[in-house]
Amino acid sequence: MSNTLVDVFEKRHTTFAWDEERIPEKELILEALREVHAHIPSKNLQFPYQVRLMRNDDPAIRKQIMAICQRNMHMTVEEDHGNPQVLAPWLIGFNARFVADLERRYEPDSVRGVYDGEGKGKIRTNDDHGAQTQTENIEIGIFSAYIMLALANKGIQTGMCANICINYEEATEIFNLEEDEKALDFRFIMGIGYGKDIETRHNYLDPRINKEKPIPFPPAEVEDVYPRPAFDDIIIQL
Repeated sequence: MSNTLVDVFEKRHTTFAWDEERIPEKELILEALREVHAHIPSKNLQFPYQVRLMRNDDPAIRKQIMAICQRNMHMTVEEDHGNPQVLAPWLIGFNARFVADLERRYEPDSVRGVYDGEGKGKIRTNDDHGAQTQTENIEIGIFSAYIMLALANKGIQTGMCANICINYEEATEIFNLEEDEKALDFRFIMGIGYGKDIETRHNYLDPRINKEKPIPFPPAEVEDVYPRPAFDDIIIQL
């Protein structure tokens, strides 16, 4: 376990190359999820999202998710470097959760209390100004940060991928939103596992074409690929 928050920050990196010889135990991941659930902030503790943990060991589903999450749509599948973070041994899928019924516990006239969309992967249609959608996305982002650090503190790495947005309908089916009365639309995906070293541009097996490819870049070189904006461009001191 890490002693300081900075230690945990330094342990975390976006992972493309997974150690296939070591698979995190489900209970260890659930332990981290329980820690986050017990301590994370949420508006009136409504938790307007769900976090779906899935063992990613079905070859057909791995290929399907990898195909959805193509990295560069202007490239052919053979040229595309892919998003191998979604080939992690475990995946977390995030979706919105119906909480309009909770909104009126203490605020009977709340506009959010009449939002529709309840049930089985449906999309809300009457959030005209996007207030609830914004709340959901903010809280999903907060949970993502918490769980990344909680897992890093246990030596487990993560890799995020937003490209699942290319086909939310397939993602909804893969993560079984259609079976849950509180599940709204799918939003985001995260891979979980033990990562290989971050200095090497490892190869991985791309299930889309059943051939080895190099990962997009070694995690240690991320700032060469995507330069970090200057501190003063992001942190504004008034």
